Amino acid sequence: MTDTSRRLAAVDARAGVRIAEVLAQYLRRMAGKRGRSGRITSPQTIRAYTSAMPIAFAGLTVVTELDTDAGRERVRMNVRTAWGSKAPATFNAKRAAVASALAYFATEGWITDPHAVLAGLDREHQPKPDGNRVRSREAIDRLIGDRHHSLEDRTLWSMAYATAARAEELLRLDVGDLDRANRRARTVRKGGKIDELMYDIRTARLLGQLLAGRGAGPIFLSRRVAPDDGTVAAGDVDPVSRRRRMSYRTTERHLGAATGGWDPHDLRHSRLTHAGEDGATEADLMNLSGHEDRRTLQRYLNPSKDGTHRRLDDIDAGRGVARPDRPDLPFRPVVRLALPSADIEKPG
Repeated sequence: MTDTSRRLAAVDARAGVRIAEVLAQYLRRMAGKRGRSGRITSPQTIRAYTSAMPIAFAGLTVVTELDTDAGRERVRMNVRTAWGSKAPATFNAKRAAVASALAYFATEGWITDPHAVLAGLDREHQPKPDGNRVRSREAIDRLIGDRHHSLEDRTLWSMAYATAARAEELLRLDVGDLDRANRRARTVRKGGKIDELMYDIRTARLLGQLLAGRGAGPIFLSRRVAPDDGTVAAGDVDPVSRRRRMSYRTTERHLGAATGGWDPHDLRHSRLTHAGEDGATEADLMNLSGHEDRRTLQRYLNPSKDGTHRRLDDIDAGRGVARPDRPDLPFRPVVRLALPSADIEKPG
């Protein structure tokens, strides 16, 4: 019997296996799987996969439907509908999760051709980010303070930097999610966790200007007005102006145009790096960013060149070394104290 014949026989034997059962088995396997580094899949990844699987396979009852044209088209439609309008990185991550599940189904003999399910649904082009994603504090301040840009954009950029939140976590905010007295905002983090974002006074002032007279609806709005035909969810429309909730693509486009290529994640990366440079503890950074796994936080703990240079200048100033940019600081020559001869360790 050929390999194909064996696999078909296995599929026939499991024709009644329900999608819910195979998804549960797949997720259990993922929870105990070790990657190339030897580490078990993080809880954050498991939560992301657990939330994505029911969406991708919605409308299917038994696993062998994935070997039919109708079943395959159903999965492709689900993926396009749920994540087709998201950022390329998000779409590619969700598609990869679905592809991983399909590969597992094939290994177990439940389906015959995992690649056929996502045929025609290719990965989206994802430009490689600038190697240095940490933007200077001065450049960020200039961006937020530049009134040539809309108040909507400047408020979003200020909040993105202050909270170190992902753009998606900010764009889903409604006016009712704000605790303006305490400068907090309640959002849903990546993976579905409810959390509070913390923002600064500058952002609070911009929000006050942006939301003047508004008591409900999305905080960040696009310029597009929603049609009155029910195709846009009521929660994504401002009840007064009928403007739609701002999308990630719009956010990405506006920021890129204003900066010559920055990505929304650059503001998050910069904030966490700057906070680390200023002495924030690892626990502080996890509270700020929403990370639950210390390993994923490590990329933000490397100081930028500007940060290191600034700290070294401050150290030199404390030691009395003259600084060209601070002529007001008195110059005190550094005196090296000689150790008493008795304290000097003689070579052996």
